[in-house]
Amino acid sequence: MNELHGPSDLAPEERELHHVLAAVPPQALPLGFRDSVMRRVVERRVGWEWLVAALLALPSLAYLARQLAESGEDVAAALTNVVGAASSGASAAHALMASTPRSRRLVR
Repeated sequence: MNELHGPSDLAPEERELHHVLAAVPPQALPLGFRDSVMRRVVERRVGWEWLVAALLALPSLAYLARQLAESGEDVAAALTNVVGAASSGASAAHALMASTPRSRRLVR
């Protein structure tokens, strides 16, 4: 970085602003500033945010439900193999992977 011109990725019209802002010495925030900001964030709960998040999650959940309905037996067999390997203390991951059915793929 060249001290005269600033970082090389800045546009020419941004360099003057960068030079002014870089000249300002850093200052510590006042005591309790973080706590007051966090208190305001916690107090402000908006119900519509949850509604939008749920609406955005619905297509993914529908896709997951469809995939589980189509290849649920493969998922159940894989989970059975994982539980069996964990309970028996098997150390060979190859045996676990070799016994997983490959009749269907989750991603098409």
